[in-house]
Amino acid sequence: MDRDNKSGNSRDNSRNYPNQINNRDGWEQYSNKLGDKIADIEDEAAFLDEINSSLAKQISSELEGNSTNMSDKRPVKKSGLPKGLKVFAIVFSIIMVMGGLLIFTSPGRKILFNVAGNYLYGKLDYEESGTKPVLDNTKGNDDKENTTKPAQHIVNILLLGVEEIGGASNTDVMIIATMNTKDKTMKLTSLMRDLYVEIPGYNNNKLNSVYAKDGIDLLYTTIENNFGIKLDGYALVNFESFEKIVDLVGGVEITLTSGEAHYLNTTNYISNPAYRNVKEGVNLFNGNQAVGYCRVRKVSTGTENNDFGRTQRHRKVLNAIFDKVKTKNILELGLLMNKILGNLNIKTDITQGQFNNYLEEAASLNVKKLSELRIPSDGNYKNEKVPIGKYNQDVLVPTDWEATKKEIHDFIYGAQVTTTTNITPATE
Repeated sequence: MDRDNKSGNSRDNSRNYPNQINNRDGWEQYSNKLGDKIADIEDEAAFLDEINSSLAKQISSELEGNSTNMSDKRPVKKSGLPKGLKVFAIVFSIIMVMGGLLIFTSPGRKILFNVAGNYLYGKLDYEESGTKPVLDNTKGNDDKENTTKPAQHIVNILLLGVEEIGGASNTDVMIIATMNTKDKTMKLTSLMRDLYVEIPGYNNNKLNSVYAKDGIDLLYTTIENNFGIKLDGYALVNFESFEKIVDLVGGVEITLTSGEAHYLNTTNYISNPAYRNVKEGVNLFNGNQAVGYCRVRKVSTGTENNDFGRTQRHRKVLNAIFDKVKTKNILELGLLMNKILGNLNIKTDITQGQFNNYLEEAASLNVKKLSELRIPSDGNYKNEKVPIGKYNQDVLVPTDWEATKKEIHDFIYGAQVTTTTNITPATE
């Protein structure tokens, strides 16, 4: 298709970010944009100032120990260079040496990531949990170790998206993000919200109802009991925050079928009517469009239908976000994270030490592509109607829990790793 076609295939039109001042509110829009730009500059400056200040303190303390060895004052032949130029040359040389030590040496990178991590972590909403395992290489963590990690090189973070319409708090997005520091891979495993599972202390119900019953600890236990997966932490956002993330990374590229485009343009899934102008083919979605796209389940993606299609859309958007950030260098990533964490609320039980370690390890992987899995997978489940509350509701029940367990276990840990967790399948 012609990308320059202004009628329906222009990337500028699909971006939906106003770029002209052509109405009576123009000056107000311009003022708001200018204010946002100044705020961005101030935010980045604060981030860089914090890093510079912390680095200066750490490096100067290291250098002070060597200063007493430089007391031998020998006559030095004066250079013909101007004093200002000599000072600049000295400062530049010191900066280059310090930069090289920080970036290209292991201790230097550790200092850099600790400083950046400490600053960024202060913007997270930390809530301690009692059931997640503790990493052996994490220092400064006082949490009690309640379980044993099957593999120390595997880190599993549960990504949760909460639907808060009407006061609800169901986790309609549940994705396990796996970082393998040995194989240098990253994986996404979607857990379907309608999976019918056993919930300790409660009647069997859909997986997305667990968090609303008794928080993250119950959800950890339920996932471990039903699937045999150990989780190292979680990160939770609501859909409003997810919308902001997409906007802050500059939008995401998503390819739509003609059916998806028509559905998004003729329903209220894209909540802002001004943005209901998507098209078949490649679109650059803003946050409002991306959230609407993630909520769709009544139209096929071309390969998946119903809620299976919706979880596929979740993974597509996460992959699109990953594609936008994977080419950024360490400084650019730090500035982007600073902007994201400063503009929205992310709940987590990841500790300060863990956050710094994960940040450093993730940056060292140099991953170019995310692997994906959806549970239950095709051919390994059945649709049933079961009594939940006052009504019979549709749920997904794996036909073979042991096979399902093995499938997710092998994808995350590898076939060679085994655990001793006993799984009891959910029954009606």
